[in-house]
Amino acid sequence: MPDRPIPLDELRAILLHPSCSRATRDEVWRHLIEQARTHRDAWMVAAAALALPMLRRLLKTLAETINVEREELEAEVLACFVEAVCRVELSWSNPVLRLSRLTQFAVLRAHCPDQPEPLSDPERDLDRRALAYPRGHADLLLAQAVELGIISAEAAELIGFTRLENIPLSAYCRRRGLLYCTELKRRQRAEARIRQALIAGELSSRPR
Repeated sequence: MPDRPIPLDELRAILLHPSCSRATRDEVWRHLIEQARTHRDAWMVAAAALALPMLRRLLKTLAETINVEREELEAEVLACFVEAVCRVELSWSNPVLRLSRLTQFAVLRAHCPDQPEPLSDPERDLDRRALAYPRGHADLLLAQAVELGIISAEAAELIGFTRLENIPLSAYCRRRGLLYCTELKRRQRAEARIRQALIAGELSSRPR
């Protein structure tokens, strides 16, 4: 490596060049990860910038299997990458590949088959492991769930905006300064509780 400060675009070109050894790439990434963990902010941005080729490939692969809006998937991939930077074990070989795997697994885990999915009619299909919001009375269902202590008022608001009013979760989080992955998991947990309450008969999708 040149014995001088190296701009990010030049560093990325060096790391991607065939003449750059695996040992050099690994050492650079370990240093970058350590700095991003310690200082966050600009160093985390630098890590994401250097990982752009990998993140673009990962985004293309995930888009083929996950049916969400492109903007939402991009935000989720980036959020999961930041979490991966904080979690990856520096003693592992090929840390950039480990970052890719951790990011991919986190996104796929968030969209596992057990998460709620819209159905046509929850009254006829409550035995399936999914959740539908009945037309015309979904807001009443959420209010009832809050009243019974099944979900919190914050979770009901999150579901109302992102499910019923079709506001992308990424946009919702940006407007409120919230972490995307945190709110995604909050929504999944709340919808799982609603689903179970519907199955148990504790909630009714019909207006009271």
